[in-house]
Amino acid sequence: MGEDDYQPVPLLDEEHLSEKSAWRRRLSLEAFYQTQPARRVAEHWVWIGHAVLLSVSTTLFALAFCMRYARPSDLVVTTEFSTYSPAAPVVKYDTFRYNLTPIMTGSPYVGKGPEVDEAWEQISRVGDMMISLEEVDRLGLSRESLKITDPKTGKVGYRAAIEVFHQLHCLNLLRQFTWKEYYVNDGGDISAEPEDVRGHVDHCLETLRMNLMCQSDIGVFTFKIYPELGDDDPWPEFSTLHTCRNFDGIRDWARGRAVTWDDNA
Repeated sequence: MGEDDYQPVPLLDEEHLSEKSAWRRRLSLEAFYQTQPARRVAEHWVWIGHAVLLSVSTTLFALAFCMRYARPSDLVVTTEFSTYSPAAPVVKYDTFRYNLTPIMTGSPYVGKGPEVDEAWEQISRVGDMMISLEEVDRLGLSRESLKITDPKTGKVGYRAAIEVFHQLHCLNLLRQFTWKEYYVNDGGDISAEPEDVRGHVDHCLETLRMNLMCQSDIGVFTFKIYPELGDDDPWPEFSTLHTCRNFDGIRDWARGRAVTWDDNA
């Protein structure tokens, strides 16, 4: 190419192009800075979304872990595996080892006499209580049941009792029946007419049979030899662990709601 191939650009055109380029750069920078807040907001929302998803995942994992491994409350266990009872909220579970050996010594509930009778009174005689109409319906009991009046509030309800104390009464009756000669003249249940006593005993036997079969204790015991018995015959080892409802709490609750026969409506 020769010199004729090049065309000089006038100075004014050069200045015009420079101004144009500068203006374009300015517009580009303004557009860039204007889009930055929107980009930053978008990035923030992305991180917020990640945080929310992580929180939800962590919460679901924790709930699943707790549902699988956490111990359910006493009330949940009671309501899940028992029929409705107004005493359910006071039930607590404890682990006990039965103190049961071939030679029964030291138990206050074995034998006869005033001290043994008093021990049985403490665990079996707590008095009846009052329940509401709503509780009667929820229990599936008859509205024709005996009504009573609460002496503290004046409200009318229904006379009721807790099963365990009836069952203990029955067991105590069987104990007295095995010592019939001692109790026949003390004015109690064993002093009734022989036919009445027989009917009462049969009722209690059937009550305890049904309860034992209903509860169906699946605890396991082994056998061992007790040298103190003077023979080599194996005996059952009944001193085993059991998860039990805390009896004292139930008894205290029942005593706190006790009414008398004078309260009948």
